[in-house]
Amino acid sequence: MFAVLHEHIESEVNDFWPRYWGGVVILDRTMGFFKALGVGKLLKDNFLSGFLFNPRAIANYKRAKALGIHQNFKGEGEIKGGLFIVGQGGNGIAYLLIERNFGDWAPVPEILEICARLQDQQQDGDSIKSSQEYK
Repeated sequence: MFAVLHEHIESEVNDFWPRYWGGVVILDRTMGFFKALGVGKLLKDNFLSGFLFNPRAIANYKRAKALGIHQNFKGEGEIKGGLFIVGQGGNGIAYLLIERNFGDWAPVPEILEICARLQDQQQDGDSIKSSQEYK
């Protein structure tokens, strides 16, 4: 699992990792991940329409604040992100979340279920391969 950043601001990376994410953090200089979410284009929204006049974004902000997640106004704040869960081999994308409103989060129980299902599929595939090797 990887967290993908679209810019490198040392203080922001240090605040994010490992406080909010303990895994691998990579910088996507070409923004290919972010463009993939927008089918070739960056998904952007400005502060006024994307946040101040967007009740869902304001609700997301309040939810994050209640959980102790702080924000700031450092760096490029208009690019939206998302989440890909990719299956092994040629299985493709098992889950996709595109941040439509600033602060959209993937539902954790749903993500855990998908990851468990992918792990089970991988283990089933490994056991089939193992049994075929002995024939």
